[in-house]
Amino acid sequence: DLTTGSSNVVVAIVDDAVLTSHEDLAPVIWTNTGEIPGNGIDDEPNGYIDDVNGWDAANGDNDPNPDGPTNSYFTHGTHCAGITGAATNNSIGIASIGYNIQIMPVKTASTGNGTLVAPYLGVQYAIANDADIISMSWGGGGYSNTYQNLFNFAHNQGIVLIAAAGNSNSSVLFYPASYNHIISVGATNSSDQKAWFSNYGDSIDVMAPGKDIWSCLAGSNTSYGYMSGTSMACPLVSGLAALMLSRDPSLSPDELEACL
Repeated sequence: DLTTGSSNVVVAIVDDAVLTSHEDLAPVIWTNTGEIPGNGIDDEPNGYIDDVNGWDAANGDNDPNPDGPTNSYFTHGTHCAGITGAATNNSIGIASIGYNIQIMPVKTASTGNGTLVAPYLGVQYAIANDADIISMSWGGGGYSNTYQNLFNFAHNQGIVLIAAAGNSNSSVLFYPASYNHIISVGATNSSDQKAWFSNYGDSIDVMAPGKDIWSCLAGSNTSYGYMSGTSMACPLVSGLAALMLSRDPSLSPDELEACL
């Protein structure tokens, strides 16, 4: 009854950016096999030109890597990607929960200050490219019917949607985690208690470790470090969901959520 993951399962990390050359991520970065690199043509077509290894929704180009990354700035998505799917059993870095899955990097920030300027455009890209799971470690307040419709469409396509519940230590609704069809993930600490920062309440679907999590950083191809937040709990659940789909690809998003 064990699984070590399947490279047929693709998790989109929709975040600030992902350092695709990182030593523990390079082996698992998704490749768009329908695209011919560098020919300036949308070969599939999927609406995106030369998106061989993901997309930059913030700048509208095919480079999902961070701009001028350090270990402090523009490293959030790289850390999340490592938690979900860093290469495992390769004698370097970390052992991710996803083990053998693929990571689709989707960049949605134009600076490293933590502000995402195009997160929902990033979600659109992941949907258009048939990601099995979309991991979203970001959000804020305010409901949008337009975005709910976007997630309704993704859900109807069979895509598993997972999002961070927020770090304000409150029960205030946080989006996209609080939209219908999204698995909202809160954070626990090393004592298996609610992390002090984690949101809580009826809108939370599942809790996962999110305090002092070791993963890849974007400062260099060999950088690692600790980060905390529901942002870290979310990709952990995304990696687990990927294992579940590896074990049983027929699971619907609702069936998968019920198993968590």
